[in-house]
Amino acid sequence: MLELRYLRLPQLMDDKTELELGDLVNLESLWNFSTQHSSVTDLDRMTKLRNLSVSLTGSCTIETLSSSLRKLRNLERFHLIDLFRNMADSVGEFVLDLIHLKEIVLCMRMPRFPDQFRFPPHLAHIRLLNCKMEEDPMPVLEKLLYLKSVRFMSAFVGRRMVCSKDGFPQLFALLISEESELEEWIVEEGSMPCLRTLTISNCKKLKEIPDGLKYITSIKELKIEGMKKEWKEKLVSGGENYYKVQHIPNVQFINCDDE
Repeated sequence: MLELRYLRLPQLMDDKTELELGDLVNLESLWNFSTQHSSVTDLDRMTKLRNLSVSLTGSCTIETLSSSLRKLRNLERFHLIDLFRNMADSVGEFVLDLIHLKEIVLCMRMPRFPDQFRFPPHLAHIRLLNCKMEEDPMPVLEKLLYLKSVRFMSAFVGRRMVCSKDGFPQLFALLISEESELEEWIVEEGSMPCLRTLTISNCKKLKEIPDGLKYITSIKELKIEGMKKEWKEKLVSGGENYYKVQHIPNVQFINCDDE
C-alpha cells in the first residue's frame, strides 16, 4: 500500500468511517478525499500528488485546506466540492498559488469569484458548478491569461455578464449552462480572439446571442441546446440574428423546439 500511486475512494461512506492516509506518500492521484473521513493534514506528506479531488465537510475550513494544499507543489488538477456551506466569509482565505496547477473544478456556493491573484498564473482549465455567484465572474476570469477552457453550470445567479475587450486572450472553449437568471450577455469586440467552440445550454431567460460573437472569426462550432424555438428561428439562414453566426462553419441546435 505504501507504494500506491492511484487511489479512488468511494464517494459515499458510512458516517463513522475513519481513514488514515498520511503514509501514502507516493500517491500521484487521489480522488474523493473527504475531510469528514480523513484528516486534511494527511495530505501534507503526499508531495507527489498531481491529481486531487476533495470533499470539504465537517469542521475543516477553507483556510486549513489551503494550508495543506500549499505543500503539494506538483499538483496539476484539483477538484473541490463543498455542498453544505457558503464561502462568503472565507473567499478571502482561498489561495491556490501552485505553479504547476492547470485545472480547477469548484463545486461550492460563493457570492463572488476570488480575484485572479489567488490562482496560479498558468491555469488553463476551470469548471464552476453550482456556485450561485451573485457577481459577474467574467471580469476576474478574463484576466487569467492562459485559460484554454471555461465551463459554467449553475454557477451564476445574476442577470448580466460582460466579456471585455482583450479578455480571455487564449480561450478556445466556453460552455454556459443552466444559468437560470441570465438575461443579457455582452461580448465586446476583441474579447476571446481564439475561441473555437461555444456551447449555450438551458439558459432560458437569455434574450439573445451576443452581438459581439460576429467579431470572433476563429470560432468553428456553436451548440445551442435546450433554448427556446425563437432562438433557432432567429439564428438560421434568413433569421434576424443570422449575421451574428453566419461565419461559423458548424452551428447545431439541440432540443430547441419548445415555445
